[in-house]
Amino acid sequence: MLHEQFPEPGSWTIIPIIKLLYKSNKHAKWFLFCEENAYVNYDHLQLFLKNKNSNESVWMGYGVKDKHPTIIHHYAFEENENKRVTYPLFAAGFVMSAELLKNIGNSNVETLSSDFSIDASYELSLAINQKMQHLPLKFCLKLSPDCIVHPLSDRSECTRYGKVTKDSIYFAVKTCSKFHSERVPVLQSTWGRDAVHIEYFSDKLDDTIPTTVLDVPNTERGHCLKTITIFKYLSKKLLSNKAVKWIALTDDDTLLSVPRLASILSCWNGQQIALGQRYGYNIRGDQSLGYNYLTGGGGIIFNVALVHKLTTCQCYALDAPDDMVLGMCLKALNATVVHSPVFHQARPQDYADEYLESYPMVSFHKHWMIDPIEVYRHWLYQDSSFGHDEL
Repeated sequence: MLHEQFPEPGSWTIIPIIKLLYKSNKHAKWFLFCEENAYVNYDHLQLFLKNKNSNESVWMGYGVKDKHPTIIHHYAFEENENKRVTYPLFAAGFVMSAELLKNIGNSNVETLSSDFSIDASYELSLAINQKMQHLPLKFCLKLSPDCIVHPLSDRSECTRYGKVTKDSIYFAVKTCSKFHSERVPVLQSTWGRDAVHIEYFSDKLDDTIPTTVLDVPNTERGHCLKTITIFKYLSKKLLSNKAVKWIALTDDDTLLSVPRLASILSCWNGQQIALGQRYGYNIRGDQSLGYNYLTGGGGIIFNVALVHKLTTCQCYALDAPDDMVLGMCLKALNATVVHSPVFHQARPQDYADEYLESYPMVSFHKHWMIDPIEVYRHWLYQDSSFGHDEL
């Protein structure tokens, strides 16, 4: 388990730990990387590797490419689609030979141009000068007779800590007056109907929504002071409400599935965690200076007890990026930041089709150049209490 053997914040990106991984496992010939809910057929794996040469630089997995230049990959290769990078689908697992790990460890691969870590699989491919063999019948999206690795689709089903119900989640939606008539109606006609507790925090009172106005100036971006003020407000409001166990912080253009969120939270019921889509800042160099943070657009879910602690978090500017400041505060609290690939900072078309097929998704973000209601219908409504015809 990478987070146990290598607890540094950048271990999930693979690159910073490759040298250590090779040195601490010198008798290993092959290294299989997979996600925690992967099913691995060990007999098939042994047979498959029997005739492979671990003394050669070998990389095998399920390779995917971007359909078009995308924001999550900084619109790379926009002018030449033939140069688009093939990167591994982590959900299907991938195998590297010991020789490849040794070669990577001996080269300087930690100096990527960006201080941000967003997509570990894509950035791994950029850093390694080695083409991956695309073997979709061995590293699979769905179970088939010759599969070595495939993801289990029931990722969100987990009841060992007790089932999380919708009425134990409190949704805090950040909005502002200019989006009251544009974004909020979409939210209220889709996933907002499944939310038992939901409150809209705005810069202007609007009884038709209704909104809650806090004494915080509105900003075009960042919203750090607004977020911390929301936490202070909810910390007091929910202090005596023992039924609410989770606070979900979202944007007004977040699209999500409330039932799927409740289901996946059952895996961490009662634990002081923050859950969402993890990014990293400055985690490939001196990792003592870097930290992980959860992106706000796809929704960040906090255990209520953790929110009480985060009320002491300080913004270095009122428009500082709230998700990054929260990341620094979570690190200072030594709190557990849990990544899940079912949360998304961007729209469905910004991700590879195969990636989206891996699991039932919980959230997407932004209404830009899409029909948000149609996106909700296609990806998120299936487990809703309301039928398709009611949207």
